[in-house]
Parts: sequence; structure tokens; C-alpha cells
Amino acid sequence: MSKNLLNGVNDVLQKVQIVRSNHLLTTLTNSQWQIFIDNAISSWNEAIDQIYSKSDIMRPKQADEDTITLQTNVRSYSLPCDLVQIRWPLQDETNGNFINKYPGGYEELRHSLIQPENYTGQPVTGVIDPIEGELYIDMLPTSTENGDVYRFVYWKDTGMTRSSDIFPFSDVVYRALTPFVAELWRYNQNQQTNEKVKKESFGRAVRALKQEPRESSYIKRFGSVTVTTPLGYDPYNVG
Repeated sequence: MSKNLLNGVNDVLQKVQIVRSNHLLTTLTNSQWQIFIDNAISSWNEAIDQIYSKSDIMRPKQADEDTITLQTNVRSYSLPCDLVQIRWPLQDETNGNFINKYPGGYEELRHSLIQPENYTGQPVTGVIDPIEGELYIDMLPTSTENGDVYRFVYWKDTGMTRSSDIFPFSDVVYRALTPFVAELWRYNQNQQTNEKVKKESFGRAVRALKQEPRESSYIKRFGSVTVTTPLGYDPYNVG
């Protein structure tokens, strides 16, 4: 039986001795216990983010797709508002071109473009501008590249908020992770926690999650490509 968020909150609040098994919550809204409920919800979401990040596994229904369309003399492009992480590279499926992640980050790319207007043509790398939250590319498109469409997969924010929200993993993972969430709750509530319990619980949960079968893979493998760019690096070999 798949557990939902209400189950998760009740199980955590039982472990920290806020509620008893014969007086479980029936809703996530309760004026008497709201501060404890909100802490439990936050702790579960934090734990889920951590376990998928540690496992390097995409959370079910976490992925979505979007596109950018190159425009003449435009270097920055808006990204989805729910974007958490781009899964590089962006792919122009019509022309077979890619935009990969610039290895040095936003500031290094900006510094590399000594005279930005002189770097024109087919973009090969990009970064997310931490100021505007937009995609910033290395080359300024010309009329030749205008209209080229690049598709990308991205991870989106999928936090659990409703009582009926189902946990994205099996009950085995759920049971292993619950003690870890309870320790997060204790730390958030009063800065007290049992690190040994946290470590053991989280380790069991990660191992259990990695053993679960995957229904699909969002990761595409591309052939070896070598490109020489004006900035002097191979954008498809960024480590």
C-alpha cells in the first residue's frame, strides 16, 4: 500500500511523541498541532530531495521538457519558472547541434567574452545567469541561427503539500527513511538530533531506493563529438 503525506506526518509525529496511534491526525490543518505538522511536512520534503540527490536518480514525474528558440542578437533566454536543474545538453533536433554546460560557470564565461559582440554564430555552451535566472549562451546568434529550436529536459520543483500526495517510492524506502525524517524534525524543532540514527536510516533508504526498478530513463547518451570554439575548449568534454 502506497503511503501518502498524511501517513508520513502521522508516523513522524508518533516517533517524536506528539501524537499517539489512537489519536492520529485526519487532516494537515490543526490549530493545536500546526507548528508540528508544518515541521513534519518540511522535513519530509527535505528528506526526499536529499535521497534523490544522493542516489543521483530522477524523482518520478520530476522531469519536464521545454525549448528555447534562438533569436538574432539575443544572448539570454527565459527558462521555466518551476525549473530546478537543467539536464544538459540542449539539443537542436533539426540540425543536430547541442548547447552544453560551460565548465567554468557564469562569471568565467562573462570574463571570457572580452568583447561580447564579437562572438557571433552557432552557440556551443551556456550557463544559467544567477542574477536573472535566464540561459546565457556563449555565441550571439546571427540571422543564420535565428529560429533554431533547442529542446531540453529539466528537473522541476515537485514538493509534497497535500494530504493525499503519494510518496514517490516504495513502502520499503518509506520505512527506512522515516527515522531520518523524525531526526530532521527534532533538529528543526529544538536543534537536537541523533546523528547515528540519521546516518543509518538515510543509508538504508538510499540502498533501498537504488534497488527499485526504473520504468524509464531520461538520460540520453550521445556519441563522441569534438568541437573547436573561439574560447579554446571542447564543450562536449567538460568532465
